[in-house]
Amino acid sequence: MLDDDDVTDVLCAHCDSTIDSDNSVLSNAGEILCPDCRYVCERCDWIGNSWDENPCDVEGDIWCQNCTENHASWCERHEEYVTDSMYYIQDVHESWCVYCAENHSSWCEDCDEYYADGCQSCNEIGRDIHDYNYRPDPIFRSVTGENTKLYFGIEIETEKGRGGLDLSSCSEYAAQLEHEYNLAYLKHDGSLNNGFEIVTHPASHAYYKQEDNPLWTVLEGLRTGYGMKSWDTGTCGLHIHISRAGFSGGAHQHRFLQLVYSNPEFYSTLAGREASHWAKFDDIVRSERQMDENGYWHYKQWRSYKHKLVRHNDNCSDRYSAVNTLNRHTLEMRIFRGSINSRTVKAAIDLAHASVEYTRELRVPDVWASALVAENFMEYIKMNVELYPELNERMNRLFTLTNAE
Repeated sequence: MLDDDDVTDVLCAHCDSTIDSDNSVLSNAGEILCPDCRYVCERCDWIGNSWDENPCDVEGDIWCQNCTENHASWCERHEEYVTDSMYYIQDVHESWCVYCAENHSSWCEDCDEYYADGCQSCNEIGRDIHDYNYRPDPIFRSVTGENTKLYFGIEIETEKGRGGLDLSSCSEYAAQLEHEYNLAYLKHDGSLNNGFEIVTHPASHAYYKQEDNPLWTVLEGLRTGYGMKSWDTGTCGLHIHISRAGFSGGAHQHRFLQLVYSNPEFYSTLAGREASHWAKFDDIVRSERQMDENGYWHYKQWRSYKHKLVRHNDNCSDRYSAVNTLNRHTLEMRIFRGSINSRTVKAAIDLAHASVEYTRELRVPDVWASALVAENFMEYIKMNVELYPELNERMNRLFTLTNAE
């Protein structure tokens, strides 16, 4: 306020109106301003000329330009200044406040961006296809009255086929396995070009054998109705996780590994692909440098399975093995070529189950007597044709062709 008691009337520096000295205010710029021409910033108490400085309304308060520029943001959707965080909306190229972003846009988990009309580049499949690291709590499935600890979890990789439906439609159809049945879920996989991985929750062999299992319906639908592919892609594989708790112990796991690794041609034929970088059979070969009596170094090689069952050891195993033993709760058979043909997938599960059960009761004398030779294992499978119908059908067809050649 002015201190000169002798002055009763003064002129406003902006509008030249006569004002009582008691109503006059000296701005920070040194101007005398009337109530109509001045404002007070409610954030920093700056007194300014409301006509020249253009104060702003920030959430109902009057702020000076400096405070507005440094401590507020303009929401381009509802066209107001706000003090909270801002989010860039990718498809409309605007910055929106938290309220507008959360209530009028969607977040794409794949590209980590907000979109007003949904992410078109990812086809909005983020809602159906989870990130690669997604790990829900497992849901164990078995048939009524079954008492088992032996469960199988399947990973089926599949790609969009040429001429098939768009990936968004395919993933929406496949996602019913999660949203309606809680049997499986979809994940991204870096080895795929334009597809997804179907990961089942653990289930018993008997549960998979049920013909009304929705998994078989969805796989056949993807193959015949949606144009998805797996076998002929060059990128897809099929992996089967076997619960360690379903084995009788460490010796049983060792016999299982011996059976698989002793018969690479047999397993590769049934699996549909030769040993490759993704499922090697040679990781059981150990080597050690030794010096002979003449002082020359040589490498001694031998086959060993023990190291594959020693976890938390730098030399324990290789994830890209025919059988990956690095997982705490499962042994993972990685040998299979990708397939969404339900009969082929059933045959793969049959083979995994048969490999476990055949080696369950074997003892050292049995192993010495060639029990782990492929021909003896094949006889076991043939004797249990009702238990392994798809495996028997596939085995008879493939090995008949092999023998004919």
